[in-house]
Amino acid sequence: MDKFSDEEKQKLADMQEQFKAAQKEEPANLREHLPAINEVHYKGFLSDIAVFLITFFIVADFCYDLHLSFSYYISRPSKTVAIMDFMLLVDLSLFPVMTKWIMAETSTFAVVNFGVVFLIAKVVEILTQYFGAKETVKDSQIMRIVMNKSFVIRRVFDLVINIILIIMSLYIPRVAMILYLIIPVISFIFPNRIRLTNKD
Repeated sequence: MDKFSDEEKQKLADMQEQFKAAQKEEPANLREHLPAINEVHYKGFLSDIAVFLITFFIVADFCYDLHLSFSYYISRPSKTVAIMDFMLLVDLSLFPVMTKWIMAETSTFAVVNFGVVFLIAKVVEILTQYFGAKETVKDSQIMRIVMNKSFVIRRVFDLVINIILIIMSLYIPRVAMILYLIIPVISFIFPNRIRLTNKD
């Protein structure tokens, strides 16, 4: 049986003392680490809640627009309309990830990508409304006049705003990000929609 040298015995004794000291300090260290861990998790939780709420308003705003379309002038949706609607849902499903990305990293690349996803959603929404209203519009002179004025002006305005925000993202991404997150919330809470009403 090998015997330890005096130096090795001393090292072993020192290690045992360090281990005992660490055991004594463990409760205090644990007390210090737990609040720090909880604080980090709590911040992450609040961030996730913020992402959820912002994404909810973005998606809800798109859904509200489509709801009005199907309520007022898409009476006979075709297969094309159904495909466009599904494409919109696919695009909208990217918003939680895109929102989390721009909130975590307000870089030009992140905000431009968010803008592109937002623009694609707007374009698909417009195509859904266009193809959906096509059948209704051809049967009604009044509907054709309303759609020509309100629909085209509103949709061109939406596209121009989105393109401006994408360009803004290249130079001032933080401002563009704030606008991208605020505009859908304001649009949903304070809707400025043109509603079709029947007058005798």
